[in-house]
Amino acid sequence: MLGRTTEIAARGALLALGAAALFAAPALAVKVVDGPIVLHANICQHWGGHTFSYAVQGEHYMFWTATLNKGIEQPSQDGFKKRYPTLVVGQYPLPGTDGVPVVHTFTVDDPDLYYVDEPLLFRTPDGYLHMIVGSYHTTDDPSYWPGTIRYYRSARPEDVTEWVDRTEMLPLVEPYNRFHIRMNVGISPDGERAVIAILAVSKGGAPVPWNTPLVFIGQRDGLDFRFAPPVKYHEPMGFFYPQVAALPGGIVLVGEVWDVAEHATGRLVHLDWEGKILHEEDLPSDSGPGFYASFDMRPAEPGQWDRLAIYHRMAPKEGPWRHQFLTYDLTSRKLETVREIPVEEGLSNYGKWTYVSPGKSVFLNNPQQGRFWAWEGDILGGGEVQRHPLDYTDVVKLGYLNSGVSLVPNPLTGSVVLPDEVYLLTDASNPGKVPEDRGPTSFLMWRIVLDE
Repeated sequence: MLGRTTEIAARGALLALGAAALFAAPALAVKVVDGPIVLHANICQHWGGHTFSYAVQGEHYMFWTATLNKGIEQPSQDGFKKRYPTLVVGQYPLPGTDGVPVVHTFTVDDPDLYYVDEPLLFRTPDGYLHMIVGSYHTTDDPSYWPGTIRYYRSARPEDVTEWVDRTEMLPLVEPYNRFHIRMNVGISPDGERAVIAILAVSKGGAPVPWNTPLVFIGQRDGLDFRFAPPVKYHEPMGFFYPQVAALPGGIVLVGEVWDVAEHATGRLVHLDWEGKILHEEDLPSDSGPGFYASFDMRPAEPGQWDRLAIYHRMAPKEGPWRHQFLTYDLTSRKLETVREIPVEEGLSNYGKWTYVSPGKSVFLNNPQQGRFWAWEGDILGGGEVQRHPLDYTDVVKLGYLNSGVSLVPNPLTGSVVLPDEVYLLTDASNPGKVPEDRGPTSFLMWRIVLDE
């Protein structure tokens, strides 16, 4: 059993669109009805939370993970002054439930441990939580600090207070036993299969070239997942940290490919359940320098497991900047751009798309690293789309330095998503935080109602 400390946490306070459409009054009553709720007030900044699974919504709780801001002084390998071995996993009761907030902490105490990344969460329909933990380790070569991974399962459904170490179900054998742990997870709608997408490494690039893309494919075995040996599905391709969809029609991976420093792009790879490529396609990009990447993917409609909606940021260095929305059909293997919304550079940051009803959806982003905005309307169709700032979400006015990631629970990791509301989470830098330290930051959450 895995566990050090469990504590009760206190609750804290268009392709062308005309300018008139973008600035008109909201068509939907998208509004904050609860929050900000402080899930934790002393964590490290979340790495890559736009993409990764640090929050999962259950039937009774919101579950979340972070790295505790409890650094230990040591020589630095990446510009930071401390190592951070302690993780936190929390649960916060949803409205109408009688639970209480809980925060569970535990420390990974391995030889040569350098840093532990935030655990990745996914949830099976029976309520059990599954967690993949990655940690980096120092070596005698300062240019090589490989990662290892572990697999844990909650001892009880919808309960973070006790965890069972099931790493034995994860075959970590040479040459694929050292990793670049910018990884992600996905689970099938029936909860019977799971996928871990990760990058393998070797010292000096031999025998495994740096950042070799792998998938671990797992099958439910009792309460756990038994993972098969990893499959190399592609040649190395930059820093590929994809979102993962584990669906009846195969495994869809969408992520950034940073092969060219001044021209970061996105790519979609569709695999069968043996790990073989069915379809591969680059996401759109302009020819000049810029950042063209996708950090959000989810079903285009609830329960529609053969068609995915993808948010893609088009950010040329000199503009024009656009929010781009695509769909991918797993049956026809067709990737289609369905909407492109021109925006000012200051409003072009990443965000999360959410289905509301036929012909209506919402995109939430924090373009100024402060207040969040809502983009509402027929985003995937040809109708009107409007935008407005969200009240009560300006973290600077709340006393924080800035906000970081945008998190909205995703059905692709087993979240139970309700049709008329959405939870938005972010990490916000506390006053006094300096760039040299990963914390302190706070993990904040809002409940947002999506009324027509």
